[in-house]
Amino acid sequence: MPRRYPDYPDAFAGWNYVSSIGAYIAAASTVFFIVYTIKVLRSGKVVTEADPYHQPEPTLEWTVASPAPFHTFEEVPRVSAGSGH
Repeated sequence: MPRRYPDYPDAFAGWNYVSSIGAYIAAASTVFFIVYTIKVLRSGKVVTEADPYHQPEPTLEWTVASPAPFHTFEEVPRVSAGSGH
């Protein structure tokens, strides 16, 4: 549609409605993200566990302390094929 028209043809009304719904969803998502981020930052909970997800077979990144030391592994760790995830 050309710019600077005071009104648009009725053929564009449906797509304008779809676009407006998308804009409202995007705005609501942004507000939700900002509110939830502020809530999380204010909660003050700090993860102190090495593996907060309690995986039955922890992967290599969860075997290292946080923050990781300068020399993470003194020798190359042995990694198995696992279950193929």
